[in-house]
Amino acid sequence: MALLSNRISLPQPMHPHGPMGRLFGRLMEWGNQNAYERALTLMEPRHNGTFLEIGFGTGRLLEMVAQRQSGGVLAGIDPSSLMLERARRRLTNKGFMSDLKLGLADSLPWGEAQFDAVAALHCFQFWPDPAKTIDEINRVLKKEGRLVLILRNHEQAKNIDWLPNPLSRHRQEAAEAVKLLQKAGLGEIVRLPNVGTSPVITARKPA
Repeated sequence: MALLSNRISLPQPMHPHGPMGRLFGRLMEWGNQNAYERALTLMEPRHNGTFLEIGFGTGRLLEMVAQRQSGGVLAGIDPSSLMLERARRRLTNKGFMSDLKLGLADSLPWGEAQFDAVAALHCFQFWPDPAKTIDEINRVLKKEGRLVLILRNHEQAKNIDWLPNPLSRHRQEAAEAVKLLQKAGLGEIVRLPNVGTSPVITARKPA
Protein backbone atom coordinates (compact mmCIF):
# COMPACT_ATOMS: atom_id res chain seq x y z
CA MET A 1 0.00 0.00 0.00
CA ALA A 2 2.98 2.30 -0.49
CA LEU A 3 1.12 4.17 -3.19
CA LEU A 4 -1.59 5.14 -0.71
CA SER A 5 0.95 6.42 1.79
CA ASN A 6 2.24 8.90 -0.83
CA ARG A 7 -1.13 9.76 -2.32
CA ILE A 8 -1.14 13.52 -1.66
CA SER A 9 1.81 14.02 -4.04
CA LEU A 10 0.10 12.13 -6.88
CA PRO A 11 -1.50 13.93 -9.86
CA GLN A 12 -5.19 14.84 -9.53
CA PRO A 13 -6.37 12.39 -12.24
CA MET A 14 -4.69 9.55 -10.39
CA HIS A 15 -5.70 10.63 -6.89
CA PRO A 16 -8.14 13.55 -6.48
CA HIS A 17 -7.41 15.45 -3.28
CA GLY A 18 -8.00 18.84 -1.68
CA PRO A 19 -10.13 21.66 -3.12
CA MET A 20 -8.85 21.01 -6.65
CA GLY A 21 -9.76 17.35 -6.22
CA ARG A 22 -13.38 18.29 -5.58
CA LEU A 23 -13.45 20.32 -8.78
CA PHE A 24 -11.69 17.57 -10.70
CA GLY A 25 -14.24 15.04 -9.44
CA ARG A 26 -17.11 17.13 -10.81
CA LEU A 27 -15.37 17.55 -14.17
CA MET A 28 -14.56 13.84 -14.29
CA GLU A 29 -18.18 12.90 -13.66
CA TRP A 30 -19.43 15.27 -16.35
CA GLY A 31 -16.89 14.01 -18.88
CA ASN A 32 -17.53 10.33 -18.13
CA GLN A 33 -21.33 10.33 -18.45
CA ASN A 34 -21.35 8.55 -21.83
CA ALA A 35 -18.94 5.93 -20.49
CA TYR A 36 -21.20 5.37 -17.46
CA GLU A 37 -24.20 4.82 -19.69
CA ARG A 38 -22.34 2.39 -21.95
CA ALA A 39 -21.01 0.42 -18.97
CA LEU A 40 -24.45 0.25 -17.38
CA THR A 41 -25.92 -1.27 -20.55
CA LEU A 42 -23.10 -3.80 -20.90
CA MET A 43 -23.22 -4.99 -17.28
CA GLU A 44 -26.87 -6.02 -17.47
CA PRO A 45 -27.86 -5.12 -13.85
CA ARG A 46 -30.46 -7.43 -12.38
CA HIS A 47 -32.46 -8.07 -9.23
CA ASN A 48 -30.17 -8.84 -6.28
CA GLY A 49 -27.09 -8.53 -8.48
CA THR A 50 -23.62 -8.05 -7.04
CA PHE A 51 -21.52 -5.29 -8.62
CA LEU A 52 -17.97 -4.05 -8.04
CA GLU A 53 -16.47 -0.88 -9.47
CA ILE A 54 -12.72 -0.36 -9.61
CA GLY A 55 -11.92 3.34 -9.20
CA PHE A 56 -15.46 4.53 -8.47
CA GLY A 57 -14.63 8.25 -8.22
CA THR A 58 -17.72 10.28 -7.32
CA GLY A 59 -19.93 7.18 -7.22
CA ARG A 60 -22.11 8.17 -10.17
CA LEU A 61 -21.95 4.76 -11.88
CA LEU A 62 -22.69 3.01 -8.58
CA GLU A 63 -25.74 5.23 -8.20
CA MET A 64 -26.91 4.38 -11.72
CA VAL A 65 -26.54 0.66 -11.04
CA ALA A 66 -28.48 1.01 -7.77
CA GLN A 67 -31.30 2.78 -9.60
CA ARG A 68 -31.47 0.01 -12.21
CA GLN A 69 -31.31 -3.07 -9.98
CA SER A 70 -33.23 -3.79 -6.79
CA GLY A 71 -31.43 -5.23 -3.79
CA GLY A 72 -28.06 -6.87 -4.22
CA VAL A 73 -24.59 -5.55 -3.40
CA LEU A 74 -22.84 -2.36 -4.49
CA ALA A 75 -19.10 -2.48 -3.82
CA GLY A 76 -16.13 -0.43 -4.90
CA ILE A 77 -12.50 0.40 -4.29
CA ASP A 78 -10.69 3.69 -4.90
CA PRO A 79 -7.32 5.10 -3.73
CA SER A 80 -8.74 8.57 -2.97
CA SER A 81 -10.18 9.22 0.49
CA LEU A 82 -11.89 12.32 -0.94
CA MET A 83 -13.73 10.24 -3.55
CA LEU A 84 -14.55 7.58 -0.95
CA GLU A 85 -16.19 10.20 1.27
CA ARG A 86 -18.08 11.74 -1.63
CA ALA A 87 -19.35 8.44 -3.06
CA ARG A 88 -20.45 7.14 0.35
CA ARG A 89 -22.35 10.33 1.06
CA ARG A 90 -23.98 10.28 -2.35
CA LEU A 91 -25.24 6.71 -2.02
CA THR A 92 -26.30 7.10 1.60
CA ASN A 93 -28.29 10.24 0.81
CA LYS A 94 -30.15 8.31 -1.90
CA GLY A 95 -30.87 5.45 0.50
CA PHE A 96 -28.54 2.92 -1.15
CA MET A 97 -26.41 0.52 0.89
CA SER A 98 -22.81 0.08 -0.28
CA ASP A 99 -19.51 -1.56 0.57
CA LEU A 100 -16.89 0.98 -0.48
CA LYS A 101 -13.21 0.58 0.38
CA LEU A 102 -10.10 2.74 0.31
CA GLY A 103 -7.37 0.80 -1.45
CA LEU A 104 -5.73 -0.44 -4.62
CA ALA A 105 -7.15 -2.80 -7.20
CA ASP A 106 -4.20 -5.21 -7.15
CA SER A 107 -5.26 -6.43 -3.69
CA LEU A 108 -9.06 -6.60 -3.53
CA PRO A 109 -10.47 -7.08 0.00
CA TRP A 110 -13.22 -9.48 -1.06
CA GLY A 111 -13.40 -13.23 -1.26
CA GLU A 112 -13.50 -15.40 -4.35
CA ALA A 113 -16.51 -15.46 -6.68
CA GLN A 114 -18.34 -12.54 -5.06
CA PHE A 115 -19.53 -10.46 -8.02
CA ASP A 116 -21.78 -10.82 -11.06
CA ALA A 117 -20.13 -7.85 -12.75
CA VAL A 118 -17.01 -5.71 -12.37
CA ALA A 119 -16.45 -2.37 -14.11
CA ALA A 120 -13.24 -0.38 -14.45
CA LEU A 121 -13.63 2.92 -16.27
CA HIS A 122 -10.67 5.10 -17.21
CA CYS A 123 -8.44 3.69 -14.46
CA PHE A 124 -6.49 0.95 -16.29
CA GLN A 125 -3.74 3.50 -16.95
CA PHE A 126 -3.15 3.84 -13.20
CA TRP A 127 -2.53 0.13 -12.47
CA PRO A 128 1.22 -0.38 -11.86
CA ASP A 129 0.81 -4.15 -12.25
CA PRO A 130 -2.09 -4.68 -14.68
CA ALA A 131 -1.64 -8.48 -14.83
CA LYS A 132 -1.97 -8.77 -11.06
CA THR A 133 -5.02 -6.50 -11.03
CA ILE A 134 -6.79 -8.49 -13.74
CA ASP A 135 -6.01 -11.70 -11.85
CA GLU A 136 -7.64 -10.15 -8.78
CA ILE A 137 -10.70 -9.13 -10.79
CA ASN A 138 -10.95 -12.65 -12.19
CA ARG A 139 -10.69 -14.05 -8.67
CA VAL A 140 -13.64 -12.07 -7.30
CA LEU A 141 -15.87 -12.62 -10.35
CA LYS A 142 -18.49 -15.34 -10.16
CA LYS A 143 -18.64 -17.95 -12.89
CA GLU A 144 -20.11 -16.31 -15.99
CA GLY A 145 -19.50 -12.93 -14.35
CA ARG A 146 -18.80 -10.03 -16.69
CA LEU A 147 -15.98 -7.49 -16.78
CA VAL A 148 -16.41 -4.12 -18.50
CA LEU A 149 -13.14 -2.30 -19.13
CA ILE A 150 -13.13 1.21 -20.63
CA LEU A 151 -9.72 2.71 -21.36
CA ARG A 152 -8.46 6.19 -22.05
CA ASN A 153 -7.26 6.75 -25.60
CA HIS A 154 -3.58 7.69 -25.50
CA GLU A 155 -2.86 7.39 -29.23
CA GLN A 156 -2.46 11.13 -29.68
CA ALA A 157 -1.29 11.91 -26.15
CA LYS A 158 2.11 13.33 -25.32
CA ASN A 159 4.14 13.18 -22.11
CA ILE A 160 2.57 9.96 -20.83
CA ASP A 161 5.77 8.47 -19.46
CA TRP A 162 4.49 9.16 -15.92
CA LEU A 163 1.58 6.72 -16.25
CA PRO A 164 2.08 3.83 -13.78
CA ASN A 165 0.76 1.17 -16.17
CA PRO A 166 3.54 0.26 -18.62
CA LEU A 167 0.96 -0.89 -21.20
CA SER A 168 -0.57 2.59 -21.26
CA ARG A 169 2.70 4.18 -22.35
CA HIS A 170 2.56 2.88 -25.92
CA ARG A 171 0.05 2.86 -28.75
CA GLN A 172 -1.21 -0.74 -28.46
CA GLU A 173 -2.75 -0.42 -25.02
CA ALA A 174 -6.15 -1.95 -25.89
CA ALA A 175 -4.59 -4.89 -27.73
CA GLU A 176 -2.25 -5.55 -24.80
CA ALA A 177 -5.18 -5.38 -22.37
CA VAL A 178 -6.98 -8.05 -24.42
CA LYS A 179 -3.88 -10.28 -24.20
CA LEU A 180 -3.86 -9.93 -20.40
CA LEU A 181 -7.53 -10.90 -20.22
CA GLN A 182 -6.83 -13.97 -22.33
CA LYS A 183 -3.83 -14.92 -20.21
CA ALA A 184 -5.95 -14.63 -17.04
CA GLY A 185 -8.36 -17.20 -18.46
CA LEU A 186 -11.28 -14.90 -19.18
CA GLY A 187 -13.41 -15.70 -22.21
CA GLU A 188 -15.84 -14.06 -24.63
CA ILE A 189 -13.43 -11.14 -24.91
CA VAL A 190 -14.84 -8.51 -27.26
CA ARG A 191 -13.43 -5.18 -28.38
CA LEU A 192 -16.52 -3.03 -28.90
CA PRO A 193 -16.91 0.33 -30.67
CA ASN A 194 -15.37 3.18 -28.73
CA VAL A 195 -17.44 5.37 -26.46
CA GLY A 196 -16.26 8.74 -27.66
CA THR A 197 -12.53 8.12 -28.07
CA SER A 198 -12.35 5.52 -25.28
CA PRO A 199 -11.78 1.84 -26.19
CA VAL A 200 -14.36 -0.55 -24.72
CA ILE A 201 -13.56 -4.20 -23.88
CA THR A 202 -15.82 -6.80 -22.31
CA ALA A 203 -14.98 -10.28 -21.03
CA ARG A 204 -16.74 -13.05 -19.15
CA LYS A 205 -15.47 -15.62 -16.67
CA PRO A 206 -16.06 -19.16 -17.92
CA ALA A 207 -18.72 -21.32 -16.29
